[in-house]
Amino acid sequence: PLHVVATDEAAERSDFEPLSSDLLSAFGPGIALHLRARRMGAARLHDLATSLSAVAGHSGAWCVVNGRIDVAITAGAHAVQLGYGALSVPLARSLLAGRAWVGASVHTSDEAHARAAEGADYLIAGTVFRTATHPEREASGLDLVRSCASCGIPVVGIGGIDRANAAAVLRAGAIGVAVVGAVWTSGDPLAAAAGLLDVLTAGRPA
Repeated sequence: PLHVVATDEAAERSDFEPLSSDLLSAFGPGIALHLRARRMGAARLHDLATSLSAVAGHSGAWCVVNGRIDVAITAGAHAVQLGYGALSVPLARSLLAGRAWVGASVHTSDEAHARAAEGADYLIAGTVFRTATHPEREASGLDLVRSCASCGIPVVGIGGIDRANAAAVLRAGAIGVAVVGAVWTSGDPLAAAAGLLDVLTAGRPA
């Protein structure tokens, strides 16, 4: 239910690797950690993904690599996330050869239905609410989540989501939420993740 996205700013923290390991160990199947550090070199990204994938494998969590299918394969990541301009889902799946799930990031209902038709395992849909991560994007609101959920595959909402609005995203049809600032800019990322998971567990439709 909780996808924690690590952008370059998060990945450049001096405590990023131990903190990420703690997140994966503490919350197990409740959490997926996305490595979206676009400024990071391939060798460092590979080493980091390898280490965190091993931790995730022990706890039942996911380590997800965004965009870099080569790194996802060689590091043993649990999923690869395809963003705008990435390879098609079928091509990514053929390269992965069943070694990882394939997620796709979408911003419109049309994109969602197209990626679902291509065979994506799940979608991350946004921007749901206004966010400092992408200030240039207008918020699409919960209607985007509802329309994407009609594709018939799991949808995770992203964009401006925190403890105050996470349950509403679930009620709109998402299976979970993806966050950046709600965890990484908090004073205590572990406590922030725990609080979000409490809300998500309580707000999950029966």
